[in-house]
Amino acid sequence: MKNSEEIKIRQAKIEDIEQLCNIRNNEKLFREYLEECDGERAYFLLAEIGKKVVGFGLVYLDATKKGKKKSHLPKLSDLYVIEEYRRKGVATALIKARETIAKQYGYLHIYVSIDPSESLEMISLANKLSYIPLQPEPYLVSAIYYDNQGQPYQKQYFRIDFKKDLR
Repeated sequence: MKNSEEIKIRQAKIEDIEQLCNIRNNEKLFREYLEECDGERAYFLLAEIGKKVVGFGLVYLDATKKGKKKSHLPKLSDLYVIEEYRRKGVATALIKARETIAKQYGYLHIYVSIDPSESLEMISLANKLSYIPLQPEPYLVSAIYYDNQGQPYQKQYFRIDFKKDLR
């Protein structure tokens, strides 16, 4: 990435599906994100450099997702950056854009839940951006994940919840 290349953050559109699938081959998931992220209760944001989508992330402001109540709102979700663009400010730009949205809606805090065993870089970034863990020990959760072909599978993993003061 050249220094002159600017990271642009914008809301995802249906026309972005192909580029998103080049990042993570899961068209079904991206279509679900686009459907639930209406730009009011939830936002699905992309990071672009030039015309290339290099990352994405969501922020949920509302308490429901597919009928399931979300805890700790607003909440950052599903941050992903293409490996060759990591450590170049893309993840930070995506996080700060989502924090700005939460502030615009009047929220005083924002939350993120991180897998401590698979996301050490994210834990480090959360600490750098002033997120504070809400509990001392990770807890176990179970969720549906999707493989590279978009096939669902159940996975158990650990999480630590973090909170940031937006004031």
